Amino acid sequence: MNRERKKIVPGDIIGLLMCVVFVPIIVVNLILIVNSYRNPDELPGVFGVKPAVVLSGSMEPAIETGDLILLRDTDPLALEKGDVICYLSSGKAVTHRIVGITAGEDGRPRYVTQGDANNAEDRLPVTPDQVQGIWLGARIGGLGNVLLFMQTATGMLLFVICPLILFILWDIWRRHKLDKEEAARTALLEAELDTRAQRVARPYRTRRHGMGRLG
Repeated sequence: MNRERKKIVPGDIIGLLMCVVFVPIIVVNLILIVNSYRNPDELPGVFGVKPAVVLSGSMEPAIETGDLILLRDTDPLALEKGDVICYLSSGKAVTHRIVGITAGEDGRPRYVTQGDANNAEDRLPVTPDQVQGIWLGARIGGLGNVLLFMQTATGMLLFVICPLILFILWDIWRRHKLDKEEAARTALLEAELDTRAQRVARPYRTRRHGMGRLG
């Protein structure tokens, strides 16, 4: 028995791309935007992982300008020398390595940081409250520049608004297609039932005519 193969149409391909690529991007962006408004003094993250864009070459060659790095929430009191951390300084995110640990007047640690490519330590030590996360060691080259572009008006239009409109149009097309297929199946079923009813009624009328002649 030959099975009818489902024909792949361009709309199905577009829908698959939307579901696999654009929808996750839109969802993650919305989560990051909401989290950034809820906690303006912290880097936004998803499930304890925070993306950060590197804007300078102070950590080269380990981390280069334009890289997207992933940070993990951590206990700021448990950091050690050699850890690469991200902290906020005057509202800006800085990713540097811990080169020393001292104690503050409150007894809490103070972290002396320095970029791998810098010749001197950072001017001020970092307090635990400034720490946003520890670098996981993962980086994606150049993707940071893409994310920065996505934050512009043009980037929002291309990466968020346009995919969202395409998804809505695809969903409307998909629902219309399903409605047409359902209507066709219903019409076919009704025609088949009508044909069966006529076949059943025909012998019954023949028997009634035959009985009339015998009487």
